[in-house]
Amino acid sequence: MFHTPIDTRTGLSNAAGRRLAYGERPFTFLAEMDLCGNQVAGADDCESLRFAAKARKSTSPNAFDPAFATGDWRVFDSYCIVRRLPAGYRVMIPGRADRTLRFVVEGSLWQESASNASRCKALLPGTMVGEDGVFSDEAGDLDVRTLEDTVVLELSLARQKELTASCPEIAFELLRAAGAVIAARGRPVEAAAELVAA
Repeated sequence: MFHTPIDTRTGLSNAAGRRLAYGERPFTFLAEMDLCGNQVAGADDCESLRFAAKARKSTSPNAFDPAFATGDWRVFDSYCIVRRLPAGYRVMIPGRADRTLRFVVEGSLWQESASNASRCKALLPGTMVGEDGVFSDEAGDLDVRTLEDTVVLELSLARQKELTASCPEIAFELLRAAGAVIAARGRPVEAAAELVAA
């Protein structure tokens, strides 16, 4: 009897051959990768790109309009949780601290404020809610409910901190855009209209 090494008997003398033998894909070499193709956005392959398209079309002061490139939206999406909420679902409850940003992808929300009647409004796709909670841990006064089946992206405070640690440029732009929503919401309607016309 002759002793033959296992690799010789199977004809797989290297790691790539062993990967093939067990049904795994071989390693991809850099020269074989389509680097340009990997950078091109697919059509609606993530919820944040759907949201970005709606935000660009929105005329609401609550629209979230950061200066994100396609890759930035994909990174942002990886830190968010997509939730489909039924009609009548209570998203935010007055008197509770809520440090989560929510972005309306599909459907609509109704926002009411006990202390400020001008903050009562419908939030349509492309808009955001919860921006106050980004900057304060105090209990809010907003009562927010879904008007219909709604898809939202949720970014919790813990995930915001992770985003800030790993991608500070994207996190800074996120805070800038949230601050712009707060500033636009705080202006009287006439003053905001003058700024748009200017």
